[in-house]
This record gives sequence, structure tokens and C-alpha cells, in this order.
Amino acid sequence: MFFINDDFFDQTYVTTQHQSFEALHLKASSRIAVCLEDNAQWLALCLYLKSINASVMPIHPAMPKDTALRMAKKAGCHTLFFHSLNPSEAIAIETGSVHHEENQPGVLIQMSSGTTGEPKCIDRSWASIDREIESYLSVFTLPNEMTPLIACPVTHSYGLICGVLVALARGKTPKVITNINPKYLVKTIQAADKPLLYTSPTMLQGVLRLLPKEQKLHAAMSSGTILPKHTFDQFSPRIEHFFQQYGCSEAGCIAINQRMTSAIEVGTPLPHLTVTAGANSDQPAEVVVTTEAGHQIHTNDLGYLNEQDDGQNMLSFVSRLDDTIIVAGLNVYPQEVEDIVLTNPEIQDAVIFKVEDKYAGQRVGLQFTAQQHLEPSELRAWCQANLASFQIPQYFDQVEQIERLANGKVNRKHIARVFQEAQAQKAEARAKQPPKPELKQEPKQELKQTATQPA
Repeated sequence: MFFINDDFFDQTYVTTQHQSFEALHLKASSRIAVCLEDNAQWLALCLYLKSINASVMPIHPAMPKDTALRMAKKAGCHTLFFHSLNPSEAIAIETGSVHHEENQPGVLIQMSSGTTGEPKCIDRSWASIDREIESYLSVFTLPNEMTPLIACPVTHSYGLICGVLVALARGKTPKVITNINPKYLVKTIQAADKPLLYTSPTMLQGVLRLLPKEQKLHAAMSSGTILPKHTFDQFSPRIEHFFQQYGCSEAGCIAINQRMTSAIEVGTPLPHLTVTAGANSDQPAEVVVTTEAGHQIHTNDLGYLNEQDDGQNMLSFVSRLDDTIIVAGLNVYPQEVEDIVLTNPEIQDAVIFKVEDKYAGQRVGLQFTAQQHLEPSELRAWCQANLASFQIPQYFDQVEQIERLANGKVNRKHIARVFQEAQAQKAEARAKQPPKPELKQEPKQELKQTATQPA
């Protein structure tokens, strides 16, 4: 069935677990939240709940109990199993005003990333997930001969659906890697036959740093965030099969790129979905997804579709709609500016964010890391030589490390809010400082002009 690190769990284990789950008295109308440290037990439970069409919200095991309880309550779950499936330790939840129909189909409950606002609960039926997997397998056939290594959380759709459930549907034995030590991961990759690594860009960077330079990674899937151009250019020559997939919480995987030549090309839409976007890079528009049932999903992403030589459309990502900065009526796309800023040899990492100015509208902010202190005046001069005038940052914020989520995403709104709060505190502190005493000037003595005597 599957590995968790080096431990193998076979069909007998899963069957035995399923028999033990009957003591939980779960049924199709059950809506539970689970936060389990034992990944093997979680995967066995997930397969069981899917088989009886019950609803479940998986919560990452690192979540504190109070946080897990709040999440479960927000999702309308009736019960939380926290670090144990012992019925006597189950936590009953008063759902309050949140109600779900008794006869509704079983769902997988996921939380949106929260990078553009308050995280929200997304319900996806097991039937829609099965359709996603069927569509995924129909077009993404290259991994049929590869060994799936899932080095990302299996409580999230990417690791759970595209990693584990897709692998099982292929008849493969997935290996879930929870030991995040990059050296262990490299060792596991080297021992696998034609490994396909499902991971985040951050973890991929660590792996490639430790992998011998003469050795290529057989295959890797990137997801969650668009790689900066300079990072993609570093990764690409070292990966034989470099894949990328794009999706959202509501629709799951939307597109797969099986031959990456550019980081912004997120992939060809899966056949069970209809995807619309802009006509070209000069005219991007919101990426809108329509399911077979006619449900329309607005992704809040700007993108465009280009027809490829094989007649298929390639979806390219431009920016999040609410991350776009409008300066003097012109659109500034953060990823585009970041790619240019990162060509500066002094800059290690960079994030462009939006600063609201009550007098000037929206302004461009740059948060960056560098090995040494950089004067804003020098960096501004460099930007003036390399960016269009409306793209030039007005604010520069050098930090030791840019705050990123586990999947490599940044919350630009959060960065902007923290920056503006810091600016406000500095202004308030300056206002409270007593005025500097004026220096008393000595009165000027009049120069007496001495008349020049005639010779």
C-alpha cells in the first residue's frame, strides 16, 4: 500500500485498521476533524471514510489543540479526534449556527491558504475528487513508471490527492516522507528507482543543494507558488523531468505542465475542466474554472492562455488580482518586478508588496534580503536603471529573512501590514521626541570700516 519513511504498511494493516474504525460508529452523515501524529493511521482512516462516504477535515499534526478545535468548529464538524482515535478521548463540538444536511455527500474539508485574506473552509465531495484523479491520470502518464516520493503534508490536497491517492490509483506504492532532514531525503531519492518528488520549492532547493552536482534529480513536481525566474533557471538543468501543477482549494488540480520551459507556464488545463483567462501577456484576465456540473470558480488569479504547437492551451500565471499594484493607472505585477530585482547580484530574496498611500494611491514596496547592508539610495538607482518608472519601489525594507509559508508562498498583505505598522510606530516615536533646543547664536558684531588715508 504505502511507506511512511522507511516503514511499510501493507493491505493487511489497512484492513485491520478499517475493522478497528468500526468502533468509532462513523456513518455517511458523520462530519469529523482529525489531527493525528500517526500518518499511517491517518491515511488508513482517510481511505475508510472515503469508502463509507463520510466527511473529514484533516488538520496538520503540528497544530495546537485549541487551534485545531477552533478550526473544527468553524468547519461545522461534530467531533474532533486530537492525537488519538480512542472514542473516549473524542471531543464533541457544539456547531452552533453551522448546519449541514444529513443526506449530503461525503466531503474532504480543506482550508484555503489565507494568503489573500481570512482562510475559509472548502468542501469537496469524494466524487469530485475521484473525477479529478481520473482526469489527472488520463493526461499525466509519464509517472506511470516512476516511484512517487511525497515530501509534503498529506493533510493537504497536494500531498494527499495528487501524491498518495493518485499513486494508489496508478497501482504504485507511494512513499510519504515526514523526516524533513534534507540529507535523509537525498538518500531516499538516490535509493529509489526513477523517483518523482512531490514537494515545495523550498524543500526542492535544499535537496538540489545537497545532491552531487554531477547527478540529476530524475523527476520533481512543483506546486503552491511560482518560482522566481532565477530560481527556475538554477533548478531546470538539474532535473530531468521538471513538472509543475496549478490549482486551488475549490477545484483541486486545474492544470499540469509536463515540460517546463518557463516558471510562469503553470500547465495545460485538465480535460474535466473548462478554463478561461486572458488572450495574451498584454491582456491578462482572471482565471475562471467551470466544472462539468456547471459550477464556476473564480480563482482571483490573473493569467492568459496560449495555444501550443500540439493544439493545447498553456495557462500562464501573471499575478494575484489583489496583489496587483496600480501606479498612475498602470499595473505593476509583483512577480514580474521580483524577477528583475533578483538579477541584482547583491539581492538574495525579494518580495514586492502594495503600500496604500492616502495621498498618492498605491505605491510599490520592496522587502529584500542581502548578505550586507544596502543603502536605499543605491538600490533605488539600480532599480531606476532596470525597471520602468512606474515599477520602481518607493519603499525599501531590508530584513534578515522574508516570512514564507511552508509551501514557499508569501502573504503580501501581511508583509504590507507589518511594514506600514512599523512605519506608523516610527512616525509616532518621532512625534513624541522633544524638539531639539535651538542653538543660541552670538550677535554679529558690526565691522567698522576704517577710512583709507591718502598717501
